This record gives sequence, C-alpha cells and structure tokens, in this order.
Amino acid sequence: MADTSTTNPDDPNYQPQSRRERRELEERRAAAEKAAQHADAQAEKDASSEDTGVALHAEVEAKQAAADRTQAKEHERSLKAESQGSSEDSDQDSKDSDKGSEDKNSSKRSLFGRVKKEEKDRLTLAQAREENRVNEWAWAQVKDYGSILLYALIIAFVIKTFLVRGFYIPSGSMENTLQVNDRVFINVAGSYFSEPKRGDVVVFKDSQGWIPTQQKGSNPIQSGLSFVGILPDTSSNYLVKRVIGVGGDHIVADGKGKITVNGVEITEPYLHPGSNPSDIAFEVTVPEGKYFMMGDHRDRSGDSRFHLADNHAYIDKSDIQGVVFVIAYPLNHFGLLEDQSKVFENVPNAR
Repeated sequence: MADTSTTNPDDPNYQPQSRRERRELEERRAAAEKAAQHADAQAEKDASSEDTGVALHAEVEAKQAAADRTQAKEHERSLKAESQGSSEDSDQDSKDSDKGSEDKNSSKRSLFGRVKKEEKDRLTLAQAREENRVNEWAWAQVKDYGSILLYALIIAFVIKTFLVRGFYIPSGSMENTLQVNDRVFINVAGSYFSEPKRGDVVVFKDSQGWIPTQQKGSNPIQSGLSFVGILPDTSSNYLVKRVIGVGGDHIVADGKGKITVNGVEITEPYLHPGSNPSDIAFEVTVPEGKYFMMGDHRDRSGDSRFHLADNHAYIDKSDIQGVVFVIAYPLNHFGLLEDQSKVFENVPNAR
C-alpha cells in the first residue's frame, strides 16, 4: 500500500501533526472557502447586473418603438382627417356657391318678375284710351302725384316748424342789412335752446299792433303755402327788427344821435348811411322778459321808439319767431348775416 501522507499544508490530504497546526489549517481552509464564496457571489451579482441592464435597454427600445408606431399612426390619421376635411370643405363651398348662385338667380328672377308685372299692370294713357279706362288711369295719376305732394308738404311743415322758416321783407326799415323783397331764413331750432341777445336781427309776431289794420291782409293761397313752409311768409303779421335792449337794460337817447345802453355809448356800423342812431329823445328801462327793438334804417323804421306813449314798445319773448341768419334770395344778396354782438361787448349786464 502506498504512503499517502504529505508535508504540504495546502494539500487536501495533509494531516496536521499537532492540535495547533490542525486549528491553523482549519482556519486557513475556512478563510479560503469564505473567499471562494465571496468571489462566487460577486460573479453572480455582476452577471445579474449585466442581465438587468440588457433587459432595461431592451425594454426602453421596445417602448420607443411602440411610441414611434403610435405617432406614425396618429400622423397618418391626421393626414387622412385633413384630406377628408378639405374634401368636405370643398364640397360645402361648392354647395354654398351653388346655393348662393341659386339665391341670386332666384332674386333676379323675382325682381324681373315684379318689374314685368308692374310694367304689365301699369296702365298707359294710350292703353286707357283704347280700353276706355281713362278714369281709372286718371285716378292712378292722382294717387301717385297726390302721395308725393302730401309727403312734400309734411316734410316742409316739419322743417318750417322745428328747423328753419322763410320770410319775405316787404319794407326798407332794415336797410341796408336787409333789402326790400329779400327772402330770409330764421333759425327756429335755436329759439328753443337760447334767447336773443343784443345785436341780433329777429322776426317777431305783431301782437302789439304796430302794423296798421288796413295794411294787414294776404292772399289765401299764399298764406296756406306759407303756413306749410313751401313759400316764405309774406303776410303783414310779422316784423323784423334788431334787438337793442334786453330785460333790465337802461337805454337813453339824447335826440342828437347818441344812444347809451347801461351807461355805455354804442357805435352801430350797420345803420343805413345818413341815419342817426336816434333823432328821438327817450329814456327807458326794458321790463324783464321783454325786448326793445329798432330798425337799421332809423329814419324809416316804426320801431319801439314810436310806441312808448301807447305802452306797446316792448316785444315779448313768446312773440319772437327766431333769429335771422341768412339771406337766401335774390342770389346776388345771398349770404350769412354778420354777428353784431361785438357792438355791445362793452355793455355791462343790467343791475
């Protein structure tokens, strides 16, 4: 039998010779075994980590591929929807265009139909004579032109009542500002919102009896047309003068061509050449709500000065129709009236 004993401690068949050596040998073998186990565990861990990384990478790639496929499908659906929508819009536009064309054609046909019907229904004089329907034709003309005339009268009346109104100048009391036979317009609308001021040329109703009764009168037809505003008012019931004093003003004339208002002498550039401011001496205080009137041609104007004795010198605001602002006819006199309030700019208000 061969001898299997050995003296190399690393040999598995080595038999320790002493207890101490046996203990050391066991410790070395335990350490070696532990080291081997540790190495195996590390190897397994590394292998597991590598497998996990590979798996994660594969999973990421799979998710990315799935996302790409989803995006491609959505893009494809979007393109398809756009194509379909474009086709539908095109079809709708075509339908709308066809419908609009149809409506337009229908409207034209309807319009032409009405025109043809009206032309067919309109009775001409020649046709009326042929068919012995002259009375019917005449009545149709009366209705047509009567409606036009009625509308014209209504419009003229509204304008005359609320906006502007025309008047005829029959005398020379306002020369040279206004000439005989001038046609002027007054601002009716302005009279609703403001009061006449010193220097204004106004038209007022003769409620004080300044015009002699025998001079009053007018043509009924002219009066009617004047009433609705077709013609300027030519009646003798209205006068035109310039406002010299308002309520509370103290006016003094010395009879030698000098007039003062509230103690201030005024210079009147609008007077007729050769006329003095007043050859009649007077001193008055205008009552509240009243106006003192004088004509620009003082030598030919029967104004407030001539009615002081009969207590009819002052004009009430309710009688004033409006302020003259334009001369409309004749055309060589056409123009706006100049504002003469500057003549009284230094005159203080009445106390």
